[in-house]
Amino acid sequence: MTSRSTTLTGSKRARTRDQLLVSAQTLLMEHSAAGLGLRQITDHAGVVHATFYNYYPDVPALIADLGELLGATHAAAMSGLGAAQLPPDVRFARITRQTLRLVAQAPGLGRLMFDVGIPPDRLSSELRLRLRKDLVEGRALRLFSADDIALTTSMIAGAITGLALDLYRGTLPASAIDTGTARLLAQIGVSPSEADRLAHEPLPPPPATVLPMRWLALPPGATLSDGRP
Repeated sequence: MTSRSTTLTGSKRARTRDQLLVSAQTLLMEHSAAGLGLRQITDHAGVVHATFYNYYPDVPALIADLGELLGATHAAAMSGLGAAQLPPDVRFARITRQTLRLVAQAPGLGRLMFDVGIPPDRLSSELRLRLRKDLVEGRALRLFSADDIALTTSMIAGAITGLALDLYRGTLPASAIDTGTARLLAQIGVSPSEADRLAHEPLPPPPATVLPMRWLALPPGATLSDGRP
């Protein structure tokens, strides 16, 4: 019974739902999802035990909703970059770099993504949908040469996720973000010189992801990349 709506009002019900999610995120900075208890969440949120069941049937349902919130928060942050009207090669480079910079600079976000047991499907799906759209448009404009969109989407999305994990773990330095982006651009058919230029163009700081995340903090009418509210 997870809800993806970001059009919730400031009603008590909406605020309490966010209280539970905020409580879970705070506790997950020290515990895994498997070790998170319902009473821990409600005690930390300052609500009675029975209140939880007005929102979720169990803790896994809350964790699933948190995964949805993570995906929607990332989608809103990337939409705020103003990249929608850019050519797909420029858009791909900017969103990839800013996504990786976010993970490298926000350890709490990386922990939620990789360490605590939140299902990765929502964020992974959000990245894949955005990437697939860019690949289809880029091929139509002869900017990319990917001949198998589904396979290329899977490979590039996997590479971005792998880079994000290594940046979070410290296996790769932040300086690898631009080089990695250039190599990904080259893999989808951008010339090496243009890929290097796009991957090193000046960018503002990445949009801040404020933790803990809240549904009510998202922009009105925010949607995921597949158009769902």
